[in-house]
Amino acid sequence: MKKQDILQRFLFENAPIRGELVHLNDSFQTIIKQHDYPPVIQRLLGEALVLASLLSAIIKFEGRLTLQFQGRGKLKLLMAQCNNDFHLRGLVQWDGELTQDELIEDFQKGTLAILMDPDASGRRYQGIVEWRGSSLTESIEGYFENSEQLLTRIWIAIDEHSAAGILLQILPREGGIRLESPTAPDRDWEHIVILTDTIKSDELLTLDNKTILHRLYVEEDVRLFEAEPVIFRCTCSVQRGESAILLLTREEAEEELRDKQKLVVVCEFCNKEYVFDRIDVEKIFRKGGTPPTSTKIH
Repeated sequence: MKKQDILQRFLFENAPIRGELVHLNDSFQTIIKQHDYPPVIQRLLGEALVLASLLSAIIKFEGRLTLQFQGRGKLKLLMAQCNNDFHLRGLVQWDGELTQDELIEDFQKGTLAILMDPDASGRRYQGIVEWRGSSLTESIEGYFENSEQLLTRIWIAIDEHSAAGILLQILPREGGIRLESPTAPDRDWEHIVILTDTIKSDELLTLDNKTILHRLYVEEDVRLFEAEPVIFRCTCSVQRGESAILLLTREEAEEELRDKQKLVVVCEFCNKEYVFDRIDVEKIFRKGGTPPTSTKIH
């Protein structure tokens, strides 16, 4: 059975716990085929895309959420972005061959962050994520527990075809939560986590959400909400390409045109090329405008 690219929320009726399930198939395939990613990078990008999707559903705001890592080793950049409409894209930049152990070592030396860019006028939020354990997933769990005081657990499965994940998060108590005493909500949390730990990767990747929830929580009262589609969508455009050209002086543009007869701006995410000939470039400079702060098309 071919699975759809969807995100679906669920809620435990008799316990203060919410959850999400996400399945990425076509969107995952589209993104990993945009560059020549080796298997270890594909898995890393798949994990980041699942996390960005899940986080965008629990952090409610209108805008774009970015899970970003900037490194100083072989792994230079990791970005996974998802907005409130579940439009998803991602990118990895690296040098040379990378093993899983080298990835972990690079993560420990770089900067991992969650960024939120509101659509409306508002301040950009940046939360620095401390590296924890041996994966992005463990680090994000630690971020919510330590910075937001919300116990969170995430299970992710990835193969060459698709990526999927489950997120559980305890609902805040009045005045915040720190689950340190053996109260009923604590026992509920531990019980649900133990049940969820039984999920197998192939089940998460291949079964539909109703079946997954029934197998995991057969004796629990779980409310499953309507599925929401997740799609690949890049925000690059001709207009953004024109803005990138405005970073050049007229002399620099003219020199490039003399050599190649055209200017080509490439989106670093989806690898799409925007080609401008001499007439196009003349119109761009005549029209003018405000150039971007970098040559990247976002």
